[in-house]
Amino acid sequence: MDTSSFALTSDGGTGPTDLILVQRAASGDKAAVEEVLVRLSCVVRFVYRLNKTLGCNLPSDALEDVVQQVYIGVWPRLAEFQGASALESWVYGFCRNCLRSELRRKRMQSRVATVADDDLDQQPHTNAAPRIGEQLVRDEGIFALREELEKLKPVEREAVVLRHLEGWSFETIAERQGLSASTVKDRCYRAMMKMKGRLKSRDVSA
Repeated sequence: MDTSSFALTSDGGTGPTDLILVQRAASGDKAAVEEVLVRLSCVVRFVYRLNKTLGCNLPSDALEDVVQQVYIGVWPRLAEFQGASALESWVYGFCRNCLRSELRRKRMQSRVATVADDDLDQQPHTNAAPRIGEQLVRDEGIFALREELEKLKPVEREAVVLRHLEGWSFETIAERQGLSASTVKDRCYRAMMKMKGRLKSRDVSA
């Protein structure tokens, strides 16, 4: 097929013309598919540039994961492209969102991994208790942690999230919830122990 009517290059294009390209690719036009793949080579450049401009400072291996996430996410959703902007501009949004999601995931993992290093060690009987945050990360991972957080009572979930994920002080949380700092500490400790118990019942923790 004559692809000259596309009037496109790997450096970019216009929205309306790109819409024709995407529609032809979706219909199985091999030349259009190849052109779209060439245009999607911008993903690597976008991800690395955004990592720098947004100050994410993610390592190369994490950036490669983001690139793969974008490729996996973009192709099935090409049908959603409406041609309001160039294809690259549309893809740029995917790159930004995937990068931010990976950054949030890394930060949450880091925060959860340090839970109990100082706070839970101050609770009663913690000498016999495992480092709960580290064990959660090691045995279950961040996705299971999110599931268990959702099972907590709203007031417990708020306390855990604000303290261990957002970094709020017990005093600030206590003021927000109208409680004493010691009550908030106890609530966080009990909530974390509750999550650990549930993970054990699912046979996913050591």
